[in-house]
Amino acid sequence: MDSFDYPKWWEADVVLSDGGTVHLRPIVPTDADELLAFHGRLSERTRYLRYFGAYPHIPPRDLERFTTVNHHDRVAFIAKLGDDIVAVARYERIDGGSSAEVAFVVEDAHQSRGLGPILLEHLAAAARESDIRTFVAEVLAENAAMLGVFRAAGYQLAREMEEGVFHLEFAIDPTEKSVAVARSREQAAEARSVHNLLHPRSVALIGASVDPDKIGYAVLGNLLRADFAGPVFPVNAERRSVRGVPAYPSVLDIPDDVDLAVVAVPASSMDEVMDACLAKGVKALVVISAGFGETGPHGESAERRLVDEARAHGMRVVGPNALGVINTDPEIRLNATLAPRIPMRGRTGFFCQSGALGTAILADAAARGLGLSTFVSAGNRADVSGNDLLQYWETDPATDVVLLYLESFGNPRKFARLARRIGRVKPVVAVKSGRNAVLPALAATSVEVDEASVAALFEQAGVIRVESIAQLFDTALLLAHQPLPRGGRVAIVGNSSAIGVLAADAVLARDLELAGAPVDVGASAGPRPRRRGPPGAPRPRRRLARRRVRAAVDHPRHRLRQGHPRRRRRDRREQADRLHVPRHRRDSRGARGARPRRRARPRLDPVVPEPRACRARPRPGLPIRPLADRAAG
Repeated sequence: MDSFDYPKWWEADVVLSDGGTVHLRPIVPTDADELLAFHGRLSERTRYLRYFGAYPHIPPRDLERFTTVNHHDRVAFIAKLGDDIVAVARYERIDGGSSAEVAFVVEDAHQSRGLGPILLEHLAAAARESDIRTFVAEVLAENAAMLGVFRAAGYQLAREMEEGVFHLEFAIDPTEKSVAVARSREQAAEARSVHNLLHPRSVALIGASVDPDKIGYAVLGNLLRADFAGPVFPVNAERRSVRGVPAYPSVLDIPDDVDLAVVAVPASSMDEVMDACLAKGVKALVVISAGFGETGPHGESAERRLVDEARAHGMRVVGPNALGVINTDPEIRLNATLAPRIPMRGRTGFFCQSGALGTAILADAAARGLGLSTFVSAGNRADVSGNDLLQYWETDPATDVVLLYLESFGNPRKFARLARRIGRVKPVVAVKSGRNAVLPALAATSVEVDEASVAALFEQAGVIRVESIAQLFDTALLLAHQPLPRGGRVAIVGNSSAIGVLAADAVLARDLELAGAPVDVGASAGPRPRRRGPPGAPRPRRRLARRRVRAAVDHPRHRLRQGHPRRRRRDRREQADRLHVPRHRRDSRGARGARPRRRARPRLDPVVPEPRACRARPRPGLPIRPLADRAAG
């Protein structure tokens, strides 16, 4: 096989344990100079552990052998960060059989980023395509890091030790443990990359403007209005300051490190901006600018070039044509979007593909009182996708409910696997639009899925599908504020007998149990139980208490609460704080203008009742004795 002709699907951009990325591909003969430079950066200790000797230089004969492989019996992968090789892994078939010897070497500066397990995983997948079933490795006993990589891979190892060298042998067919290990590593790495995006220590706004009609003006104002916890660096080549904040001609002129760069410049200037961000070492990029994949083939080429450069240099990209990202954590306070009004702090994560619709969605969420923990608008979804956010929200302690507004699927199989896993611990609610066609901006990174397959995918993955944004928020309010009942017993309270019967039918259709007949409180009843009613009428609260109901829903658009007195007092205090009611005007309920407390009536001398004769209750196994006998005894 030609040394340059390798399977294209072997190339991949992989996410490392620290959230960074590298590009993985098979080696080719033109990589000789880069391989020599890589070998020169290795420490003496690393070269000794890899080659069992000093091996200070690669002889020309070995260099040709290392870089010229047939991609079948001899395979080698390199991991590239920018233009540099940072790791090499290879295998060679032994005597034409089904076994191959495997070896790795990782540059010292990147040895703690999880490259070893990733290289082993890709080597094993390539070897299985070539009918190789067993890997063999020779590892020095002092090379604890490489031994740990093999032990943690999830394969069944057989090992022997002779003269300080471990001989390892293991089958590379996927096992339940090896698949679980690979998916756990994937989840941790992708969650870390999204964490870096949503928890920056500093933000640079490239394209900051003093013109109120431009995007850079609005984004900077939203960053400052949200009171971002870290420094904000406006980048404007023509101004010394923007909106009272010192500005810099280029991101390279910023004296501090930059974790997140928000780009609001025309698409024609993106290449220059990208080069500066790569040289600065920016970790994440949010591209709000339009003019990429949605404009046609030329824009698609620019978008692909942008993402390839970013991934090759360890950077994640949101967008382009995105609304931005929000993190309402009090320790972060990030609003890198075009939305001037953001929801309050909550425990709901929201992913939205549409940038134009995102502003209206955020305004509607704020008007309904739905609090968010994080919000990401992916726009053209060239890099960061809904699957990445699902990986992050699965282990995010600040998120209890996941909301998705989807227009297409990039990897439906992975989405189903992730949604099924996260749905076991956190509900996932989704709106799927685009039933007729995929938008041109998303066509390059989307897989066309028909409506019947979408419905089956959501049902099998346990995703709660709704038909509109209004239903999405109603469902989110219910899931975010309603405590999860301990059982399947349901009580129905309403102001219409007919509606109560319909609700009872729906309960029974879902295999739930009715706690009793539906309770009709009358057509004039409000959303909350009345404190007083006609003589002889039982109170709904007492009926619920007799039925041992764990939680009660007042109204789908209002706060849902549990009927515990301590929780009610806390909610009233929070309501008074929101209404800015002075403390001297509050009563025990915390409401504005409430009636004053009644004065306590004077206490009278207690009347001591005359003692009554009482009968002693017999204890089990003891005879009853008269009082006189007990006194005498």
